[in-house]
Order: sequence, then C-alpha cells, then structure tokens
Amino acid sequence: MVDEIIEICIDKCDENGEILRQDPQVTPLGCFIRNYTVNDSFNGLDTLNSPSRPGLIFLDPYTNQNSKIIGYCIKHCIDLKFNYSAIENGSNCRCGYANALQSYIQVDDNTCNLSCTMNTLTGTVTYLCGGKEAYTVYKAEIQYYTPPYNVTIEEKLDIMYNVDKNPNYRGCIQDEKFCGKRILSSSCLSAESMTVDACIDNCRKGNYKYAGLEARAQCFCGNSYDSMEGLLGSGYCSASCPGNNSQICGSIWALSIYEVPINSIDSHSNHKELVLKVSLGVSISTL
Repeated sequence: MVDEIIEICIDKCDENGEILRQDPQVTPLGCFIRNYTVNDSFNGLDTLNSPSRPGLIFLDPYTNQNSKIIGYCIKHCIDLKFNYSAIENGSNCRCGYANALQSYIQVDDNTCNLSCTMNTLTGTVTYLCGGKEAYTVYKAEIQYYTPPYNVTIEEKLDIMYNVDKNPNYRGCIQDEKFCGKRILSSSCLSAESMTVDACIDNCRKGNYKYAGLEARAQCFCGNSYDSMEGLLGSGYCSASCPGNNSQICGSIWALSIYEVPINSIDSHSNHKELVLKVSLGVSISTL
C-alpha cells in the first residue's frame, strides 16, 4: 500500500467553456526546412510502425484537433521517448530522435510564420508553430511532464499493442475538452503514482461501472459512455502510468477506459492503492 496524497481534479474554463491547460513554457530551437537530397531523419513516428504489431498505427505527421497546441505535440513525443518535436504548418506534429535534424537546414525564424495561441491557467500564450514546409523545432521536454522510465521503446510498444488483452479494457476514447462534458464526469482524482489498478479500485469504491485514465496521472469514473463515438486507435493512448510504466494511462484528451470488475481479485497485478490523507489536495487540469 502506498500512503500518498491524491488530488481532486478541478477543471477551470475560459469564457468559451474550454478547459484551460498548463503553459508548457518551452523555447523553440529554431526554424528548419527539409533537405530533400538525403533521407528524412525526423521520421520517428513512422519508424514505430511494425508488421509485428498490426493495428498499432502511428501517423507521421500526427494531426488531430489538439495539434495546434504546442504542449500536446511535445507531450506526445515525450510519451514515445523521442528527443525532439516539431510543428509544421500550424498543425502537423512530428517526433524525432537525437539525429532528427541531420536532414534539416536551419533558416531564418521568419520562415516559420505561423503562431499558435491558447488560453492557459496563467493567461493567453502564443508559440511559433512552423509554416508551410517549415518546422518549428522544440526539445521533447516539459518541466512538469515526466517521461517514461525503466522501459525501452520496444517494450512500451508491446505494452500498447497488448493492452486489449486485459479483459476489462474497453478502448481508447477521445475525451471532451469543454467543462461539464467529460466522457466520464462523475469523479476525478490525480496522483503522481497513478496506475490502472489504483484507478479501477478508486472507481469501485465509488460504485462506478467504468474507470478512465487520462494524461498519465488522472483517474475518471462514471457509469456510462458512448463506446463508439470518439473511439481512437491504440496509438493515441500512449502515456505510461507514472506508478507503473508497464501500464498505459491514456494520453492528452484520450481515455484508457476499463470496466470495473466486481471483485478486486479480478484486477491485474502491480496494485498500488491510493490513500487519501486528511490534507486532501486540489489539482487543476494538467493537460
């Protein structure tokens, strides 16, 4: 049993009702364009695709509704153990290893003429996010976002591929980014030792039917959700659980959803129970 303070998640919203995020507080390394005379070295996401893991697909570039959020792209690259992240044309996210810039040429910053603005808990912030065929490159590092540890990328990919072998796993589901519209909205706790087992146990204690893990450290509970609307591929739930890196705890705006078994004996091993102390904390969204 792990004796730890866990925090109640509280979403704060902007005037449009959108959930506020943390400011990633990052500085770009510069603006880069591709040198087409050599093979692309910023193709890290594509290198993760393998015939041995059919169905686990990584798009390169990675683009969805969150790609204009710089922190989202960087966290996606951190989750998959990359060294660099890059944004092109305001929305295309790419990840690369230490050699990522070998086939790229640094150019004047004005070539990356697009900016991405977002409302955060500390105010409105703007970051450079590339241009047409121009990449704003960032290190895959955010101070408050811990990368996976004690697991190789191949081990992690196998974990992601085999996640549906857990009989209680129900899929990777896109969460809503507006206050009051979370997919599982009955309860939320956050802890830096979060595991799948701890989340399931927490939801069981509240007599909830489903447990959902998101953004690596958050645990949501609820009794119903639309199992088809917002269904994502396994590659979209890529965040390792901080309390057990052999498990996956969703991703940014993506829930790893489990049906809560009736008895704790049905839950998988590596259990760490989260205990509420008297000094209960309150956590603002860490997306």
